[in-house]
Amino acid sequence: MGGLGKTTLAKKLYHTNDVKMKFIRRAWVSVSQDYNTRDLLIRIIHSFGIVSMKTDELKYMAEEELERYLDGCLRGRLYLIVIDNVWQKEALGKHKKSLSRL
Repeated sequence: MGGLGKTTLAKKLYHTNDVKMKFIRRAWVSVSQDYNTRDLLIRIIHSFGIVSMKTDELKYMAEEELERYLDGCLRGRLYLIVIDNVWQKEALGKHKKSLSRL
């Protein structure tokens, strides 16, 4: 349901010093109505600012390779991922399954 202020509240919390201190790695990404898990993983990698390879290389990686790359970058660290603008429950379920492997 739109217009309730969920994103506004989440952004305020996301930018607080407490959250910044607790989660050194933070990512904020929005899901489009026509979601794509592979694209979402690439945007999460960019949002974390942990790209150690050329953006062109990420474009050619399979979904599983992107998951492994992201897992390797985040392993052993506390991190926060905010996925905003989810339109369908199915989208959240699909992404949750993919991101739970991290």
